[in-house]
Amino acid sequence: NCDELFAYFLQYKERAGNDLKLVIMGKVMMEIPRHPDIIALGFVDDEDKYDGIVGARTLILPSRYESLSISVLEALALGVPVLVNGACEVLKGHVRKSKAGRYYTNQKEFREALEFLIKDSDSRSAMERSAKRYVDENYGWRSVMKKYGAMIEQISK
Repeated sequence: NCDELFAYFLQYKERAGNDLKLVIMGKVMMEIPRHPDIIALGFVDDEDKYDGIVGARTLILPSRYESLSISVLEALALGVPVLVNGACEVLKGHVRKSKAGRYYTNQKEFREALEFLIKDSDSRSAMERSAKRYVDENYGWRSVMKKYGAMIEQISK
């Protein structure tokens, strides 16, 4: 759904009048609009990827079809709120449970969510803390080992 993301972002930029950029990382699989506010970096190494995520105001994942998004979990682990496609129940679930992002189902929701997420506010600070806590409590080493231990115990009965 990158085509939809590009359209929504460009419509947002027409109205917003700010200096926000959409930075795309990863293998280029489609034509990216030529616009000064859309920057395609292509494939980057892990250090640049993490630096890019940490420096972002939000990570946007427009996919409607995810079973588990490593990039969303990486962003949350780094305290970066996410903006995801509300048509994907998995991504929407991460946003709801983490309280560290927003989701959209149309252009208006995209614009409103993006505006909310890029503002410096008490809500943003709370989302940053919630993001880290969510990943730690659900995907951190101790949490995973506890789940495996419970599963092994259940099997051995």
